[in-house]
Amino acid sequence: MAVINVNEYISNSKFSRFHLLMFILFFIIITFDGYDMAIYSATLPVLLDALKMDPSQAGLIASSALVGAALGALIFGLLADKIGRKKVIILCTVFFSIGSILAGFSNTIYTFGFFRFIAGLGLGGIMPNIVSVTTEYAPRKNRAIMVAAIFTGMQVGGILVSGISMWILPLLGWRILYFIGGAPLLIIPLLIKYLPESATNLAKNNRNGELKLILQKLRADSALPNDVTFEFNVSGKSSLKSLFNENRGLSTIAIWIVFFMNMFVSFGFSTWLPQLMINNGFGLNSGLFFLLTLNLGALIGSYIAGFIADRIGYKTTLIGLYLIAFLSISLLSLTTNLYAVTGLVALAGIGFFGGQNVGNAYVSLFYPPSMRSTGMGFAFGIGRLGAIFGPTIVGFIVSWGMDLYVNFLALAIPGLIAALAVFIIQDKCSFLYKDMVNIKEVESKSSSENFPTL
Repeated sequence: MAVINVNEYISNSKFSRFHLLMFILFFIIITFDGYDMAIYSATLPVLLDALKMDPSQAGLIASSALVGAALGALIFGLLADKIGRKKVIILCTVFFSIGSILAGFSNTIYTFGFFRFIAGLGLGGIMPNIVSVTTEYAPRKNRAIMVAAIFTGMQVGGILVSGISMWILPLLGWRILYFIGGAPLLIIPLLIKYLPESATNLAKNNRNGELKLILQKLRADSALPNDVTFEFNVSGKSSLKSLFNENRGLSTIAIWIVFFMNMFVSFGFSTWLPQLMINNGFGLNSGLFFLLTLNLGALIGSYIAGFIADRIGYKTTLIGLYLIAFLSISLLSLTTNLYAVTGLVALAGIGFFGGQNVGNAYVSLFYPPSMRSTGMGFAFGIGRLGAIFGPTIVGFIVSWGMDLYVNFLALAIPGLIAALAVFIIQDKCSFLYKDMVNIKEVESKSSSENFPTL
């Protein structure tokens, strides 16, 4: 009887049609995730009049989606490790799609804020689970680049909002833009049919028939033996306490710090960049140009960062990215040369957004499969707090009229803190470390009884 270790069978697979289809479905979801997170900023000037909002109310409504996202990451991260990641991904897609559509029908700030909160729950819950499923099924050599590529959909969604808003908003109004945010409902049948359930969940529930079909799709040119038996590296329980067991406590805290600091800067920098550039002597159009530069740098840089991480390692890449972001943002107030500022803004986008995307893959692999969604859920949940505090704290600093260098330094220092936090994460305690140290052993046994030639 042939025995196959599922973890290593998947890790040593090659990129296939199975992976491509999963990538496309996830990229669509994350693109609309980015679309939904950016749509409020694009429609805010119109919403202030349409819903009779004052600036303080507008700020609270902006926070409602972020608070929902933080709670969604925590709640659905835990839930996915218990009922399965496929179910939670589909449920969260329905949540943020319907939330967006109903927000478009709203006529008061209260109903609009409530449905933005509902959309936020789905947005927050879907991200950690997409990371978990992607890293679980991606070939070992392509994990970081796959996660990074999928999450560039966030930048694509933001760019999409900008382009569509300039065309639709003057002609058809703000509501249609929120209706468009519900488009992922159209791919729910595809998710039900083609999205694989977590291999961890299948193994836990002895659904070996479904697991065999998935493994067959990974290597469509070969056939699994009829009498195959599966081994699966499932250890530990899924709970908040489990994230601190087996000497993971310090590393878990460090991971939370990394995600908090990353989202603090990502959201704070994106929100205030145009205004800070205006304060630095540039015009409004130049400020918007720098915002576009930031997103393009993030888009291109994420692919480059993922490619590098797959070759030189996650920790080294992350530390380098955060140091690049720290230095580039620190230098922004020291020059008004258009080309220099453009380059520094692009480097900042590469540093923080590339760091977030590579960090997603790294942290997902840090925890054993049995608690992967829980670990990612709490990392994203804590990170979302940074997304809430970042724009607010920087806003206070800007309102105090302090020197421009202080404003940029407030956005740069979290990069240095994130780099230090990554440094103290202990790989030797992680599932990632166990996976990496066994690569040579696994490859040398690729034709043995544990890995039959198929």
